[in-house]
Amino acid sequence: MPSLLERLDIHPEVQSFFRPYLKIACETLIFKYGNSYEHAEADFHKIPITEAVWTAGEASIATDIFFCGSAMDAIAWLNINHARYRQLTKLFFISTGSVPHKTHAETIQRYTRNKKLHFIYSKDDLGAICDLKLASFVRNKPLQISYHENLYKAIFENKCFEFQALSLNVLEKASGYNFKIRTHKPKKNSTYYEQLRQRHPA
Repeated sequence: MPSLLERLDIHPEVQSFFRPYLKIACETLIFKYGNSYEHAEADFHKIPITEAVWTAGEASIATDIFFCGSAMDAIAWLNINHARYRQLTKLFFISTGSVPHKTHAETIQRYTRNKKLHFIYSKDDLGAICDLKLASFVRNKPLQISYHENLYKAIFENKCFEFQALSLNVLEKASGYNFKIRTHKPKKNSTYYEQLRQRHPA
């Protein structure tokens, strides 16, 4: 039986890139985050909440680093966009799991010096919070976010900002601070993995 990656029509070059960083047990793709694991099957996807990370690629030679909430989002994003990148060896992926944690910062900062940074978290409020929290960790810029009476409040650079819709871009415009991190969001679905599954039901 074809593997899940084949049923999802993952490009052979993309499969080859990620193959060393996953295990296949029966019909399950397994991604290791320290002592925790992400599991993906045709009708099941479990993402850990963990202080560890999953990585794919060689950080020492990468020019672009992509942060995401799951390994399957990394695979889905690269499958959609691989034609734009002639040298996949220049890419490095880090999944923080469902929720970026401050303890990720130490691990992340080992990889981010002199690299182009990209976020591919979900296109919803949780994804926006992940973008903001992780950006604050990476750039060592403290940020507090709260939600009250249909407004998000962000305390940043000793100022309080209020937003109806939250995103890294709106905070940058309001505060005047450029995190120098590009965010990527799918057009119709919440995540790139959802978009991939919609196009290619497994």
